[in-house]
Amino acid sequence: MSRDLSDLMRLALSAGSSDLSSNDLPIGAVIVDSLGSVVCCARNAVIESGESTAHAELLAIRALGSVSRDRREAGMTMIVTLEPCPMCAWAIRLAGIGRVIFGAYNPQYGAAGSIFDLLRDTRYGRGVEVIGGVLSEDCQRILGDAFSKLRNNRSR
Repeated sequence: MSRDLSDLMRLALSAGSSDLSSNDLPIGAVIVDSLGSVVCCARNAVIESGESTAHAELLAIRALGSVSRDRREAGMTMIVTLEPCPMCAWAIRLAGIGRVIFGAYNPQYGAAGSIFDLLRDTRYGRGVEVIGGVLSEDCQRILGDAFSKLRNNRSR
C-alpha cells in the first residue's frame, strides 16, 4: 500500500467529523484498496438514523457492496477511528476485508484485542490483520470531546 498509516487515519478522522451538527459520535471508517485508493467511507449515524446498527464500519461495508469491484479482494483495508465492537468485527470478517487499522482502543466493547479478539481469531476462518493505536491520542481526544459535549447537553 502506498499510503502512510497516519494519512489513512486522518482520512477516517475527517470522515468521522464531517458533520459537526450531528449528535452521533464522530467515528469515521474508510475502506481502501490494495493501492491505498479510497473505495468508500462513512461516519457513525446511530442517532441521526435512529438505527442501532448504523455504526461507521457497517455503513462503509454497505457502501462497499454498491461499488462494482470484488468485495472479497484480500487487499482491502478498513481504517476506523475507534476499535470495532463485536458486531462490526464480525461484519468486517464476513465482508472479506483483510486488514483493519484503528485509532483509539475501545476498553468497553473492543473486539480487535482489547476485550475480544474476533478479528484475528482463526477458529472462524482466515484471520484479519489488525494494527491498533494509529493516531490514538487524536482519536481519543475527538471522541472524549464528543462525550463531554453529549454529557453537557443531557445535563441541561
